[in-house]
Amino acid sequence: MSGFVGIITSKLEQFDIDILDIATSSMCQTCDDYSGSWRSEKADLRFAWLKTFDDTDDEHLPFTMDENIRIIGDVRLDNRIKLIGALKFIFGDEISNSTPDSYLVLYAYKQWGERCLDHISGDYAFAIWNEKEDYLFCARDHFGLVPFYYTQLNDKFLFTNFYTSLKDVPNLISELDDDVVKSYLSAGLNNYFDQTIYKDLKKLPPAHQLIYKNGVAHVSRYWDVPNQISPIRYKTTKEYVEHFYQLFEQSINDRTRNSKVASSLSGGMDSSAITAVTKKVLNECYGANHELKCFNIVYKYLVNEKEGFFGETIAKHLDIPINQYVAEDYLKKILKPLVSWLPEPIGVPHATPESQILSDVETFSRTYLTGFGGDPLFEYGESAKQKLKEQGYKVQSYKDEILFYRVFGRFSGTSLRHKLIGLIKSKPKKNFKKSINNHKYSLFKNVFSFSKKTENLDSLRTYFGMVKNPFWSSLFEMSYPGFNGYKVKVRQPFFSLDLFLFIIALPPHLLYKKSLLRMAMTPYLPTAVITRPKTLIFKNAHFENLQNHNIAEVLKNSISKKNKVFIGNADMKSLIEEATKSDTLANSDSDLLIIFTIMSWNNCVL
Repeated sequence: MSGFVGIITSKLEQFDIDILDIATSSMCQTCDDYSGSWRSEKADLRFAWLKTFDDTDDEHLPFTMDENIRIIGDVRLDNRIKLIGALKFIFGDEISNSTPDSYLVLYAYKQWGERCLDHISGDYAFAIWNEKEDYLFCARDHFGLVPFYYTQLNDKFLFTNFYTSLKDVPNLISELDDDVVKSYLSAGLNNYFDQTIYKDLKKLPPAHQLIYKNGVAHVSRYWDVPNQISPIRYKTTKEYVEHFYQLFEQSINDRTRNSKVASSLSGGMDSSAITAVTKKVLNECYGANHELKCFNIVYKYLVNEKEGFFGETIAKHLDIPINQYVAEDYLKKILKPLVSWLPEPIGVPHATPESQILSDVETFSRTYLTGFGGDPLFEYGESAKQKLKEQGYKVQSYKDEILFYRVFGRFSGTSLRHKLIGLIKSKPKKNFKKSINNHKYSLFKNVFSFSKKTENLDSLRTYFGMVKNPFWSSLFEMSYPGFNGYKVKVRQPFFSLDLFLFIIALPPHLLYKKSLLRMAMTPYLPTAVITRPKTLIFKNAHFENLQNHNIAEVLKNSISKKNKVFIGNADMKSLIEEATKSDTLANSDSDLLIIFTIMSWNNCVL
């Protein structure tokens, strides 16, 4: 795990060095195991390291092999052994099994140039500077697991993966981006791959590369979901299960290269599967000399669920300790102001048990596994069926439907049960957003009604959405140490490129109700967990919690304060009147939560 920041300019000035000194100081508060730097007349590269692996040499960046090209970055590679074999054949004894991942990337670049991206996958953002050619090459991983931010100020190009390191850069975060503000106000998140909430600060989108040369930055996509996906159709179910498990275990093995690991354990299939296989991997790698702890969130009254019971059941079955957190103990703090700066309005950290979990994890481990991605990975959407037909596999599509019917007694697609749930959730309710539709932003009118061009957004609940929906990369950005300040790298085993490419080639009956995952986990988890249906929660705990507070006056005071998000963009008087009506408070919980989040962030920023 690494923090990096750099600046490229025609002639380095003391001002540039001072900016990077401040940024580096910020990074080193989190990444405090090592810091390194390199400087020339045109470039200044800084690096801070937090050790998260036991199986490689210490990572001392910026690294160079020829005193010309240098790399800084945060890199964790999948399939290291395969890449090491290919590079060792070329570079001989310079490469070994203990060579750090970032070094391997530079060797790959030395051999294949920009095409090195065809040979790597994992979690990464990096920058490679060629001093002789005045050429900067940067890239971000396929799913956006590691962030990459940049800005161009006159002839200066500044870049980093640590959002918080940019807080004190003069004038960088002084002006908000209209479209991103609108996205937060309407959807509660940043729905842009390439733009932060600050107008002058950009993001490199997932699966994109950036080249900076002669004062010009050029961004391009280096990978996309393949246009041609050859269907994988085995003769037996056992073959599917074995192939899936091999990729799943490899993904976890690639992300747990240390003897102390923490894992989320919700009680559902996704995190339970990850925890169980992690236990197996650690046993095989370290024997008795390892520690695995799991972390579970429970509710007392706001939400009716059994996550605590199933979490305890799984922990007992695997013989691992479990830490449980009562959500209501944290949610009740929703009205308390933020005490430290957050780069963007993504929530109120002290009002979520997840923040406390990360705080507790960092006292034990620097690796925390979560089950995010399990739901979309196993969701076979209509777009997948259509893609199969467009590729000319119409007969195969019909065969898949027949097989699905034979297994489940119905055809694939949205079930009657889910349609009814959708109707229940979409019942009409009062929405005070309408009162400010006529103002500058037309706030809240439509979640995806943006004024500037964006990519088509696939549903975040389908596997194509794992790549095409910005929800996921935004989630990874806010859980990154450079955003939240915790000395913990959150890793996502379901966001593995090899696993993704395998799953999108499978027939739908294996994905329905996560059948493939359940079959693969039968030897490792209790039957009660394997057979447990997906728990559909009809209530949002944060929304329910708002009903337990006398929030009208608090909301009124928050909106009335000096507010660079709303002032000039909405009729504040009408907004206050609508927001504090009794029927609004009772029926517009999601709107209120967004308002509270933005108000808390705005007041802290100011």
